[in-house]
Amino acid sequence: MKIQINTEDSPFAISTTLLKILQDEVNSSGLTLEDTKGLTFVFKDESYSSESGGFHPVEIRLVKVIDDWRIDYITDFAYVGNGYDAELTKEIDFDFTNDYGFHLYSGEYELRKLSELYELWESNFIQYFDMGIFKTRLTTD
Repeated sequence: MKIQINTEDSPFAISTTLLKILQDEVNSSGLTLEDTKGLTFVFKDESYSSESGGFHPVEIRLVKVIDDWRIDYITDFAYVGNGYDAELTKEIDFDFTNDYGFHLYSGEYELRKLSELYELWESNFIQYFDMGIFKTRLTTD
């Protein structure tokens, strides 16, 4: 099923490559989206752990606004701590709906001030995706 992702209100450019990844994941999921109000994509490196490291899990959520889909948030998670104290937490969060961003080690910012961080994050994510690092799970609500 084709979805139209509207990025006109985004404070920075979302690449057509990322949009195509999301579209392809929807197409391959076999989900019907007629009554769906939200889509959550979970991209996970199954070998990632606090002990051995790996590629951070990423969650991308889209919400339906009339006939368009919009990016609600993009969150990159990382383990913080060691051993039994390790906890998976948000390291980077781009909250498009509330127009703010967050980095674990530097705090909250207006989203538009994080364009360079977003470009770096997106470039890395696309490279990791192209390398086949992630298993993807898609859920609806």
